[in-house]
Amino acid sequence: MQPTEVLYLYDRSSNPRKKGLVLINSVGVIDGDYYGNPGNEGHIFAQMKNITDQEVVLEVGERIVQAVFATFLIADGDAADGVRTGGFGSTGH
Repeated sequence: MQPTEVLYLYDRSSNPRKKGLVLINSVGVIDGDYYGNPGNEGHIFAQMKNITDQEVVLEVGERIVQAVFATFLIADGDAADGVRTGGFGSTGH
């Protein structure tokens, strides 16, 4: 990822109907400094909820989210100069 990029994760539209799964936070936001951080080893996680009463098994490589890279701007006065020290859910700590 480039320093000026963010990665958005979106639920695949077929998940609820075909798999009984939904992305619990609607949109996942992956900051550019998340990748390669020792707290996550570069892995991207998606929290899914099973909305059925049946067990859901996902196979390796199965597509469950769609990812979109986008550029972002920094607001005037935003001194985003901290260093990420954690992995999943660590922004703002």
